[in-house]
Amino acid sequence: DGDMSTNDTVLLLANGLASNGKLSTTDLKVFQSALNHVCLELAKMIVRDGEGITRVVTVHLTGANSNTDADAAARSVGNSTLVKTSWYGGDPNWGRIIDALGYSDATVVEEKVDIAYSATNSRKKVFSLKKGRPTRTSFENLCKMVEPREFDLHINLNLGYGEAILYAADLTEEYVDFNKGDITNPASLGG
Repeated sequence: DGDMSTNDTVLLLANGLASNGKLSTTDLKVFQSALNHVCLELAKMIVRDGEGITRVVTVHLTGANSNTDADAAARSVGNSTLVKTSWYGGDPNWGRIIDALGYSDATVVEEKVDIAYSATNSRKKVFSLKKGRPTRTSFENLCKMVEPREFDLHINLNLGYGEAILYAADLTEEYVDFNKGDITNPASLGG
């Protein structure tokens, strides 16, 4: 949901007490690759475990002026309440995505933006927007792309080489119901 808490934390600690020797360059690469894989899977699990989520979206942001811009743009899209609710509703609403890009801290030129959807880990993209203009892809076909529990959103700003990947989820009534509870009511805390 974009709100961080200690419940959404992964920690990796090493204190040296195991007295292991230094890793060779080759072993370090193998360890780093395995560690990256585990951390990525844990990050995805945190997203999948969100309250009431029905869809997990991998946002691939490319073509930004810098990696910093790419990260800002991806976070703006992935954290947008309007984008998240459109995913829940099965609506591939490129207007909401453009809106979120526009208010991000990234440089965005609307006339250059491409937006496409794909099945998770698929190379076949279905474009909803090319160079800032709607494509001829039917609304029904675009809706099919956002039906699965997991899908990918590809945004190319076509400005540079910056890129980022963000894992996001939709926003549902169940999320609201879960989080509107009366936990801050002293009576509910036994006091």
